[in-house]
Amino acid sequence: MSDCKRIKFIRILSSLCVGLLFLSACESGQETEISVSVARTQVSSASGSHIVSVIASGPWVLSLYSEAGPVDWAELSETQGSGNTNRVVLSYEANESSDSRSLMIILTSGGQDASCTFEQSGVQEERPDPDPDPDEPEAVPVWMELPAMSADDGKTFVSHPMTIGRIPTRNYSLYWDRENLVAQWVAYPLNAWSIGTGDRTDRWGYDPLIPEEDQPRLYGGYRGGYQRGHQIASADRLQYDANVQTFYFTNMTPQLGELNGQIWADLEGSVRSWARSSDTLYVVTGCVTEGSTDVAYDNDGKAVTVPVGYFKALLRYSRSSTIGYSGYAGAAFYLEHRGYSEAHVTAEMSMSIDELEEMTGIDFFVNLPDAIGETAASRVEAQRPSAVSWWW
Repeated sequence: MSDCKRIKFIRILSSLCVGLLFLSACESGQETEISVSVARTQVSSASGSHIVSVIASGPWVLSLYSEAGPVDWAELSETQGSGNTNRVVLSYEANESSDSRSLMIILTSGGQDASCTFEQSGVQEERPDPDPDPDEPEAVPVWMELPAMSADDGKTFVSHPMTIGRIPTRNYSLYWDRENLVAQWVAYPLNAWSIGTGDRTDRWGYDPLIPEEDQPRLYGGYRGGYQRGHQIASADRLQYDANVQTFYFTNMTPQLGELNGQIWADLEGSVRSWARSSDTLYVVTGCVTEGSTDVAYDNDGKAVTVPVGYFKALLRYSRSSTIGYSGYAGAAFYLEHRGYSEAHVTAEMSMSIDELEEMTGIDFFVNLPDAIGETAASRVEAQRPSAVSWWW
């Protein structure tokens, strides 16, 4: 059955609207008044979620269709709306079969239809490792925001999930440095949908995924004149349960108030603004402890290393964007741990992802080459944001 006939069939069944059908595929070069796309059209067998982008000038309806029968393994966060949006989320369950499965996302608006296809792989048969390495780290998710990690650096990777509405997704991941009692970095996807709505909770507490004895106790803050500085900002996650997780002690570093409450807060606000104008902004926020000679103290008198600087690595994805390569563009910032006379971050303070990698020794966005190829990924990471007016 052709795609056009499938759409006619599902429209008749759902009685969404009447009239002629005009099919627009995800990658069609034909100009149409409406279009629908999903951030990833092919995914692994694991459960997950991706942003669906809708372009329409008026009211629209979204539906899911599969030749195999009812689509009971995936759902949309919104099925009706009006105008352009990238707030719709397609969530899907893990595929426990060895067979792949697919569906069509169908957009109906103004008597026209557009569609795109989404495919999920089946479970691959796992073969036992003939020479297992007991020191080999557990597999980590293949998420776009994650930097490279090492099996022998003594740090611990953990990831916190969240649910927005009925959609399960990831909140943030962190790389815990037990020696310095701070996370080297915190990584997370950011857009209008994941920011959500709500208020700051101030529910300070231990991270349940890290042993309490390996964390600072910070109910009363740091001793030594430092504030509890969030790495993923509280305002980046406003839904209640997600916001509570931003107050885990593992998300804190001892930060000077003249940095935390001023130019750093301004940078956090800029990041949220950029995220709201993107399909997704992948963010890595971190601190540098190497070379530090200062410590702060937790509520039990344990010494916590005071970072010498803070950074943000940003990877913007927008399917319709022309500012980068294959929809992606990069930017990075490094601020010394001190007060600044400037109230706002400027283009002159930005740098390429390559430059930040050289400064920190961290390989950011290691999964980008698999998504767009080595050449395009290299261009994204070398791009200087100061020369790209979109950021400013």
